[in-house]
Amino acid sequence: MRIKRGSLVAGAVAALLAVGAGSAQADLGAPSTLAEVDTAKAAQYLHSSLNGKAMGYAFAIAEDGLLAQKGSDGTARVDKGTSFTPNSRIEIASATKNVVAAALLKVTEAAGLTPDALIWPYLPPDMRSTATAGWQSVKIKDILGHTSGLGQFIGSQPKSEQDKMNARYDGIKYAMSVAPVGTGQAYDYENENYAVARVVLTRLWYLTETDPSVGVPQWIQPGGAPWSLAYINRYLFKPAGIAAVDCLSADPQNDALGHMTRTSQTGNLLEMSGVAYEACASYRGLRMSAIDLVRWQVYLRHGTIVSQQVRLWMDTVETGAKGLGWTYVANGTRAHGGDYNNTLGRVVTCHGKFTDNVEASLVVNSGIDGGANPCSLLAAAIQYASS
Repeated sequence: MRIKRGSLVAGAVAALLAVGAGSAQADLGAPSTLAEVDTAKAAQYLHSSLNGKAMGYAFAIAEDGLLAQKGSDGTARVDKGTSFTPNSRIEIASATKNVVAAALLKVTEAAGLTPDALIWPYLPPDMRSTATAGWQSVKIKDILGHTSGLGQFIGSQPKSEQDKMNARYDGIKYAMSVAPVGTGQAYDYENENYAVARVVLTRLWYLTETDPSVGVPQWIQPGGAPWSLAYINRYLFKPAGIAAVDCLSADPQNDALGHMTRTSQTGNLLEMSGVAYEACASYRGLRMSAIDLVRWQVYLRHGTIVSQQVRLWMDTVETGAKGLGWTYVANGTRAHGGDYNNTLGRVVTCHGKFTDNVEASLVVNSGIDGGANPCSLLAAAIQYASS
């Protein structure tokens, strides 16, 4: 269905561009004057699929780089009775990986490398000193595409061993000392791949940063600051007009909570605090809203925060894999979902680009009754709106 854009969409565009600061409008090309998808139908589909089936949810839909729909319903936190909104920020779980992949590929290009580059030269010397030999053949595309063999190995280990292979420095180093890995292994999704990604990102940033006042360390440090987060905010989010993002709650007394079910009477911030903060912006942790996420996807697809080459690297699907930074790949769709709980609260999320030049995001601060996958819901909504 083709419909003319009207004043409603123009107003929505203004609202999207008003979020955050920076040269947001400069990055967007001239939009089409026609819409291929009836985005109001997509919004209706999401409401009907989620209303009464989650504690709270929010979505945003853009087309041709312009915000066309946003919606929400339910509760952000039971203890205060506040409503969940399209601007409610909360932990987005593994949907963080899409941003981290774009960041690592951006700095990879800046270093004159490609995703086929070996990560070995960009690992700290003490990690290399104890790593198994297979790490010498692992490539950037292996850690971003989950084809390093880490998934198969870690998944076969008892929980006591898995706990040692956490996303902090010592956990990464331990994993490297025991995991038999190598390039081009069968796809097997594993968080630890993206823990390694933040190590490589930091080193490449150090080698390419031209402003010494930024203070990037020569090598990532045990217990140190999450430099992947600093890079993302400086070189991706700020140019896209997205207000600074963190893995810690900006307002813990009022920010949205994750709830285990739609009837939970308590919730949890789900933030990466304490020692866990070291792993912020690797495999999970970014706290963003539905509006933030759709804005990110608009700029990732249409803007200049990454090059066309980086977009091509991300989207190329090799045999048995799913591209770099994506987990939901079908019928022209590239998206990444997230599902995280710490037994006190849960969040399920998805953001990506869909058919007919549509970008969309969905954030749910509980499980969804019936166990619906958030990326499948978004894809189904866009498909429904295209019929």
